[in-house]
Amino acid sequence: MLSACTSDEGLTGVLGFGDGADSEIAQNDLQQTIPYEVEIAGIDPQEENLIAALEGVSTARRLQSRPTASRAGLQRRAEDDVERFQAVLRSKGFYDGQITFEINEKVAADASDSAPAEDASDAGSEQDPADGQSGDDALASTSEQPTPLVLTYNIDVGTPYLISAVNLVITYPDRVVERHATDKELEKTRLEIGQRATAEPIILGEQYGVDILREQGYPLVEAGKRTVLADTAQKTITINYAFETGPQADFGKITVNGAEDVDADFIAGYRSWRSGEQYHPEQVRTTRRDLAQTNLFDSVIVKVAGPVNDNGEIPVEIEVVERKMRSIGGGLDFSTAEGPGANAFWEHRNLFGAGERLRLGIDVSSLEQGLSAEFKKPQFLERRQSFVAEANAKNNDTDAYKGSTLDSFAGIERPLWENWTTTFGVTAEYSDLTGSDSPNEEFYLAGLRGILRHDNTDNPLDPTRGNRFEINVSPYMGLTDKDTGFTTVSVVGSQYLSIDEDGDYVLAARARTGTIIGEDRGNLPSNKRYYSGGGGSIRGYEYQKVGPLDDDHDPLGGRSVLEVGAEFRARVTESFGIVPFIEGGNVYARSEPEDISLLWAAGLGFRYYTGVGPLRFDVAVPLDKRDNVDDDFQFYISLGQAF
Repeated sequence: MLSACTSDEGLTGVLGFGDGADSEIAQNDLQQTIPYEVEIAGIDPQEENLIAALEGVSTARRLQSRPTASRAGLQRRAEDDVERFQAVLRSKGFYDGQITFEINEKVAADASDSAPAEDASDAGSEQDPADGQSGDDALASTSEQPTPLVLTYNIDVGTPYLISAVNLVITYPDRVVERHATDKELEKTRLEIGQRATAEPIILGEQYGVDILREQGYPLVEAGKRTVLADTAQKTITINYAFETGPQADFGKITVNGAEDVDADFIAGYRSWRSGEQYHPEQVRTTRRDLAQTNLFDSVIVKVAGPVNDNGEIPVEIEVVERKMRSIGGGLDFSTAEGPGANAFWEHRNLFGAGERLRLGIDVSSLEQGLSAEFKKPQFLERRQSFVAEANAKNNDTDAYKGSTLDSFAGIERPLWENWTTTFGVTAEYSDLTGSDSPNEEFYLAGLRGILRHDNTDNPLDPTRGNRFEINVSPYMGLTDKDTGFTTVSVVGSQYLSIDEDGDYVLAARARTGTIIGEDRGNLPSNKRYYSGGGGSIRGYEYQKVGPLDDDHDPLGGRSVLEVGAEFRARVTESFGIVPFIEGGNVYARSEPEDISLLWAAGLGFRYYTGVGPLRFDVAVPLDKRDNVDDDFQFYISLGQAF
């Protein structure tokens, strides 16, 4: 026994402890893994979504960076994938799909392509010691690197199954109805007879079915068990939806939670339904949207809070989180045409506790200095109707006229249709101005103002989609001079077309036209005439300098105006963009243009995009430069797009 313990093998052979070299080889064997590749074969390359879904659920693909230590480990991963793949095929409408897999060694590259053939006489000789590795050592080194494997899934998707029928089982409080879905219901559920039976539209169809029953006045409807029956002979499926409607209900009592500074009755007054009206989810969504647009709340939740009471009414809860009600702000701008400018404002959005908004502002530039006040009272007499009032006091010092003006307006603002609003009211104005053809004249005017607006753009400062339209009709009469009477009509519109989905490349166009009916130009107050030129109309020309001029090249204004312009807004990086543009326009002495000859300008703008809007820097040159009138170029700096 003692001699056995001292033999070459001894206890090391019995207990498995070899010498240092043997131990190192065994440890390397335990740590060795087999790299592999994954291929999916047999699927039409046009089925990109299906291929992406299969790759997304594949365990073998996901763990490819952590290969197994054996072929058996890779086989277990492949077997796990087969079940996952079957589920994906069914979700895409392939209920008869067949999946097999095979694991093969990766075929090495042709030796003739990688190395020259050896001389046959040297094939069996040992490597020269000077090369640093014997033939046996090279063989051992090669055997330590496992041959990579290729896992190939062979998938026969089979014939896709189509939807042959959609059946409904609707359990009402007093009856159960089993029937086929109507054509109108199929349209609302986004399902069609004959379409491929993929999982996503079938699942969504159930939620659309819930929405359909809610629109019929059942606020507590729930979906039951959904079944899908396959006909393997016809390769079709039948979908069976089950719903429990609960009782039909009318809108009931409203409870407001979270109101602190804002009056709860004012919040409840935003409900879009009449008392006792049958429940409809669209009314709930409208109320939530209107409350969110008041800018009084950080969040708004409007929901039914069942059960339905004995009167057939369901309570409604409105939960709000109020935001800060006061804000201040300001801005700076500069142009060679108008000089430097600054503005500031203070705003209170809940002055008396019911969403009353008061905004006070000041604007100062080298051409105009003014104070303004705006007031808006929502829910005035009717829901979604507001009382609006404003007043402005200005001192003017432009080439067209100098002096002071006061104006005020009071009226009603209300929405008409989606994205459409109207404003109508009375106005009173005073002006004491000195102009080229109206020296030292005072005017006291009273009038009406009617405005129709449309705006479905996606951003007030940087729109990329949608359009804006406004028509303004304002008749005036003199209070001291009864013979004075005229009507101004103006139409302004703009269109925005995004070339790409992200809105990085946008085509924008604008147009403006207007006319004054009833008085000759010389009998009109200087500030009521039309002018053009400058950063807000035709860049490249000085402020108010497009149109008729006197002998000193000062603007006279006109009774009609026409302007057009277009830009291409290209966002080159996340923070920087360029905007080439062209604009043209003219002002005419008569109420209708004598001709449509326009003064044109072109330029290039640069945009730096900030969190509140783009910072604009534009350079423009007049294409129809007039001697001794127009400069070689103009540039403008401000916040927001030009239009």
